[in-house]
Amino acid sequence: MQDTARFFAYATWVIMISLGIILAANPFLVYASDPGWIGLATLLAVGFIYLNLSYAAIKRYITKVPEPTNNHLVLATLIFLPPATWIFAISENAGGSELILILVVGFACGLGTFYGNRAGIRARYEYVQKVKKRQAESSDSDNNQ
Repeated sequence: MQDTARFFAYATWVIMISLGIILAANPFLVYASDPGWIGLATLLAVGFIYLNLSYAAIKRYITKVPEPTNNHLVLATLIFLPPATWIFAISENAGGSELILILVVGFACGLGTFYGNRAGIRARYEYVQKVKKRQAESSDSDNNQ
């Protein structure tokens, strides 16, 4: 039950932040179809933002879950859906580069999920070790008194 509540909380803030990012980036999507370094810089910026969002969200979620889970894949999908929907269905600023933008966001979310999951597992292991050490120290201090 606690994992479900945590997942719901993460899902809601991830959707809102992802949608907020694409709304803020919408005026700049027109540059994605430009040839040369301007288009490349736009694609890299959008990809980097979504990579960081998915990495941070997945790492934070995986760190605190009580047992291993694959719910991080659903979170990654929830990060990807708002910008993909916006770019494909609503945005007129993409200027014919909708497919490449969706692929860049999808690839960035995939990379962020992969590396965020690995970092989250590592952080969870360190967190569990700290908790065990703290419990052992507290039980030792209780036995000495």
